[in-house]
Amino acid sequence: MARIVIVRGNSFRGYLTVALTVIFAALVQPAAAQFSVDELDSDTPALISADQVTFDEKLNIVTASGNVEISQGDRVVKADAVSYNMNTNVVSATGNVALLEPTGDVVFAEYIELTKDLSEGFIRDIRVLLSDRSRLAAAQGQRSGGNRTVLNKAIFSPCNLCKEDPDKAPLWQLKANRVVHDQAEKEIRYYDARMEIFGIPVAYTPYLSHPDPTVKKKSGFLAPAFSNSDTLGFSAQVPYFWNIAPNQDLTFAPIITSEQGPVAAGEYRHLFTNGTLDISGSATIADREDSNNEVEGNRFRGHIDAEGRFDIDETWRWGFDARRSSDDTYQRVYDFGSERTLTSRAFVEGFRGRNYAAVNSFAFQGLRESDKSDESPIILPLADYNFISEPLVADSVARLDANLLALTRPEGRDSRRASIIGGWDLPFTSPLGDSYKITAQVQADAYWVDGVDPDSDAVNPDGSTFDGFTGRVFPQLAAEWRYPWIQNNESFSQVIEPIVQVIAGPNGSNPGEIPNEDSRDFEFDDTNLFSLNRFAGLDRVDSGSRVNYGFKWNLFQGSGSGSSEAFIGQSYALKENDDFSEDSGLSDHFSDFVGRVRISPIDEIDLLYRFRVDDEDFEARRNEIDLSVGPRLLNFGVNYLFLGDTNEVDEFDDREELTVRVNSQLSEYWSAFASHRRDLEEKSSLETRVGLTYQDECFLIEGIVERTFFTDRDLEPEDTFAVRFVFKHLGEFSTN
Repeated sequence: MARIVIVRGNSFRGYLTVALTVIFAALVQPAAAQFSVDELDSDTPALISADQVTFDEKLNIVTASGNVEISQGDRVVKADAVSYNMNTNVVSATGNVALLEPTGDVVFAEYIELTKDLSEGFIRDIRVLLSDRSRLAAAQGQRSGGNRTVLNKAIFSPCNLCKEDPDKAPLWQLKANRVVHDQAEKEIRYYDARMEIFGIPVAYTPYLSHPDPTVKKKSGFLAPAFSNSDTLGFSAQVPYFWNIAPNQDLTFAPIITSEQGPVAAGEYRHLFTNGTLDISGSATIADREDSNNEVEGNRFRGHIDAEGRFDIDETWRWGFDARRSSDDTYQRVYDFGSERTLTSRAFVEGFRGRNYAAVNSFAFQGLRESDKSDESPIILPLADYNFISEPLVADSVARLDANLLALTRPEGRDSRRASIIGGWDLPFTSPLGDSYKITAQVQADAYWVDGVDPDSDAVNPDGSTFDGFTGRVFPQLAAEWRYPWIQNNESFSQVIEPIVQVIAGPNGSNPGEIPNEDSRDFEFDDTNLFSLNRFAGLDRVDSGSRVNYGFKWNLFQGSGSGSSEAFIGQSYALKENDDFSEDSGLSDHFSDFVGRVRISPIDEIDLLYRFRVDDEDFEARRNEIDLSVGPRLLNFGVNYLFLGDTNEVDEFDDREELTVRVNSQLSEYWSAFASHRRDLEEKSSLETRVGLTYQDECFLIEGIVERTFFTDRDLEPEDTFAVRFVFKHLGEFSTN
């Protein structure tokens, strides 16, 4: 007759639960979940269920037999029989032994034996099914000294077994004659280990070790990387990770090349109680090509990329970014980055409620051949303060933005600026459902400048210049009206919304004595049509009075699987504006038309079209098309970008570019892609890429062939073939 015994305290039945659980964990680590004996609270009831429980008074042995189940907390041990020898303090379990862990791991065995002090043990025929479906098996295991576990003839694989033939070898597995887990050293060592792919041995090592799962970081070599290029030849990188302390580490990753000298590279990380520090960099002695296309031998080349973020208190923090390179092309040659401008800064900033304050300093390094380092600005300081009030009368909101800038150059114009913008916004909705927004704003700017050409925007002008004080006060008053109309029916819903905005302000508020430093990158499009200032920065204001109007339409399908939208708008200026160039689309009374169309009736079709067309002859000034068509099995993509002609202040790049791509999920595990990018203006190719990927639950292999056509001094068009292997739980290996 089955009986259930509920046990508390340190009785032998409570000990059974502790002992059986610990031996399982000890013998199968690191595959099984990690825990300590302390987690098994002796006050937690231990429930023992068995068909029969007997006590041999002569031998002093307690035996539970027949469907034995011992549970404590979320752990459950099952076996055909469990016995406890009170003379020798030995616990043993036999027949279909299983341990169910709270993590979802399940451990199986045929026989286990453990002494009462939990330091010595033996287990036979171990099989472990982890919560992520990984599997571990071993012929036997021993635990000795309380901190050393040995598994003999062990096999591990995270790959699923074949459903049609479970006895078939998995995609890959690790086999070792002996696996030793040294808990004192927190290290797992493998002896005579080999990797098999589809049952075929492909790699062998007489010895391999790595930290056990309780260790988050440990010193040691990382996976190597190999590459080949026309400039550097064959390259090999073997990183070494040094765990200096729990809160700091250093990765030393030297690069050996066949065509140039060795490269010292690495990264240092430090976690403080109030912040983080991350410094990476490299250095080498190698050839480089100067601006005259002449090769200079044995020159120092290197870079630094450092970042720090530190909290001062709950409101304030400070930080820095230090990014510099020895020369323009170094980072792209050695694959440390492809940026065209490196930005370094130091800052202090604070957040509190609706307030934000920041003080920044900036330095720039241009990496284009046309960049002149003596004309790069140094900004110290750039101070900002932003405030938005709580809702006031009638839900109105007051706001204040203050800015202080000091910009200097080794050669060229300098500028010091103090700016303040005060505004008030009043939104409201009428009983008819149309919405309004009234805005009043005043911007006041004071400038102290040196070397400014009032007739030119040149940074380093050749002619006469203006030095001294100048400024402006620029008020604006705006009113916006929107009236959304909504139609709902069973098959679709649509929203039609006309928008009208009137902005009043004085003309001629951009005198030539005010330099344009932060408003040079301007583009008129659908995103800034209704902005009070369509320039990006503060040096230029959108002066004059104008009326902006647009029409917006949204369609939502009843099933919720598709939607479409469209917008078109235009601006009318009461007076022609000299602040904008002829090609900007805003130089006449009527602006160009701007808008967008997005169509996505089903998940397999997504089209976005953005445009700016001339208001008179409808000639395209900007076209951008992004199209994706097809399911995952075969998906086509096209991206087309056209920007209008260049003008005297470089507001636009003369650019026409086309990118086509194909993606295919060939099967459950196989996928492929191909893409090509071409400059239609220059009639030249920019980049071609083709890739093939296999990915399942335990393995990823990816191969990419790439052709780049970029040329810049010692950078030449190059072919690249990269292969990446990722083994679950083991890491990755790549070649390039």
